[in-house]
Amino acid sequence: MSEKDNIKSFFKGYVDVDNKLEFKRAIETVGEELEVIPTGSHLLDDALSSGGYPYGRIIQFYGRAASGKTLMAMLAIREAQKKDLEASQLFIDAEGTFSPDWAEELGIDTARVVLVQGDLAVNGRRLFEMLLGKPKEDAKHKLSGKSKEGLFDKIIDKSVNINLCVLDSLGQIIPPGEDVSEVGKMNISLLSRFLTTTFRKLSLEVMKANIPFIVINHARDNMNPYGADHTYSGGNAYSHSLSANIWFEAVSRKDAQILDEKEEKIGHIMRATVEKSKFGPHPRKCEFSVNFSTGVCKSHEEIGQLALHYKVVTKPTSVTHAYGDLSWVGAPKFLAALEEDPSLAEELLQKVNEARLKIKEEKRNHQKEKIDSVTSDVIEDSEEDVENLLKTAKSTKNKKELE
Repeated sequence: MSEKDNIKSFFKGYVDVDNKLEFKRAIETVGEELEVIPTGSHLLDDALSSGGYPYGRIIQFYGRAASGKTLMAMLAIREAQKKDLEASQLFIDAEGTFSPDWAEELGIDTARVVLVQGDLAVNGRRLFEMLLGKPKEDAKHKLSGKSKEGLFDKIIDKSVNINLCVLDSLGQIIPPGEDVSEVGKMNISLLSRFLTTTFRKLSLEVMKANIPFIVINHARDNMNPYGADHTYSGGNAYSHSLSANIWFEAVSRKDAQILDEKEEKIGHIMRATVEKSKFGPHPRKCEFSVNFSTGVCKSHEEIGQLALHYKVVTKPTSVTHAYGDLSWVGAPKFLAALEEDPSLAEELLQKVNEARLKIKEEKRNHQKEKIDSVTSDVIEDSEEDVENLLKTAKSTKNKKELE
């Protein structure tokens, strides 16, 4: 039996669901493309280094009040509905503030949004039992299997078609112990201890269900005088479950406000800081404009920034922008041309995506070359070892014959 057959046989002994082998060689994953749901912002897609919110991962949004966390979650729902026209989306409304009117104004089909509210959304034990199911206890008080399946079990076996989950918000979840304590009683670290064990289970089920799970969290002041002045609820152990962590804030500059004809505010520029990403370098920042009624706006400006960054559009001089036979003097004229000609903007976006893919392909080829060189070195070393062993054996045999 070959080494590959031995490995396959070993893992097969531990498989209990549909004979599915949960292992592969790392080299097989080189070049795999992540399946994602777009964020709605081209710049944020790029800053995440994944092109959007990846399937099978937990992503956290956090920030201060009115920073745009819920808006970005709603836009993720809208993009998820575009991705799969038959799928539904789960919105766990622990804050009790979901607005169907606002959702429809943003272009969301509310008939496809599964809304969880009330005690089931707020009580931590009940919420995560609904998601993960209840373990089954036998006569000897040993846990084996589940007495009641959770929603993720239904998503995994394809009996329920949900392609995105949003929890709004983690800071409102009541952990076990706090739900039965006196009003006003201080309970130290109950939420952190609860999330440490719960999210270990949740991250596995999210991966099996293969859907993005977006957690909206509260911002807290950081008492540490070094580093950022903000942190979030849940503790350090919880943060290890996150594949991406994004800090949102509203830009406070005067020119960052978006006003209508009546000089009333209808949006602003948002700053997103990708503080953690398991898909590329971090931290990375980006700024983009949002309209509270329509979502991300001024996409042509984002495309212009990316086109310059990936050198799809060049700058022969400090003020000139050039693309093929076209040229513009000054950034305002360049951006105005993109706004007036959507087909040009779409063409540049396509070129940006091609440039990004080319960079990834070069990195993959470099990785493969390194892997191939390491493999050949191992083979050469093993061949040398064999030759040395044969020489040693031969000299030992000759020695014995002489004796």
